[in-house]
Amino acid sequence: MFSFLMSLMLLGMIIVAFMAALLEFVLRDTTDYDMEFLWNHKYTLKDLHLNERKEEK
Repeated sequence: MFSFLMSLMLLGMIIVAFMAALLEFVLRDTTDYDMEFLWNHKYTLKDLHLNERKEEK
């Protein structure tokens, strides 16, 4: 019984560590690099299709 609980605890710690690492990765990911790329390559809104709005029916 004790070894079963220890293995569950170990599995839980691995899952929590993975989720914490994933959360850290997501929180550190920003669009700064993307905006720098777009600015350096001088794309326009028309090129990116950002100014088009879809009509709602």
